[in-house]
Amino acid sequence: MTFVTLIGERMAKEGKEFIYLGIGGECKNCRLKTICSNLKKGRKYRITKVREKHHECKIHDGGVRAVEIEEMSIIAAVPSELAEGTVANFRAIECKNIGCENFHYCHPLIKEKKYRIEEVIEDIECPKGFDLKKVVLAD
Repeated sequence: MTFVTLIGERMAKEGKEFIYLGIGGECKNCRLKTICSNLKKGRKYRITKVREKHHECKIHDGGVRAVEIEEMSIIAAVPSELAEGTVANFRAIECKNIGCENFHYCHPLIKEKKYRIEEVIEDIECPKGFDLKKVVLAD
């Protein structure tokens, strides 16, 4: 599904991926805030098309540009026993090994809630010995 939002001029490039971190305090009185903040906090998006429409912005140097985006799949690590079902209550893995190549799967920027497991991708080799699987989650 394609959405339209506004993004900083410097980031407005087709194919660029970004994670929406939420609305800033400076934006609360802006007339454009509803289109800038129409995304899900912590979710990853890809720009599919850059539009011509440009607006001035107090926080983005060079203003903002209208872009078409698509929401990307959530890829996360879950304990193997949760990967057997079709719905799992996602919770970040209790691990602080930030040097691990899989750390971003164990700690994606998503809410702790129930997600549907769409696909089991593969086993994860965990240096701490956790029995994990890489999965695709959906709301």
